[in-house]
Amino acid sequence: MMMLAEIPVEGEIVKEYSISETRVLFSSAACADNTPEDDRRILNQAAQASLNIFLKNQNRE
Repeated sequence: MMMLAEIPVEGEIVKEYSISETRVLFSSAACADNTPEDDRRILNQAAQASLNIFLKNQNRE
């Protein structure tokens, strides 16, 4: 079953990825005013969230 959600996004879509059945869109508005420090913080948070998901799934097996 495919589920679609329409989420209003400001700015322009600058990148689009598909991960399995998940569509990921990146908007120019998401990082327009970011400093290099902001970008590092965001990437670190994304990496930590990904690791947490991976470890949680490993504990299920």
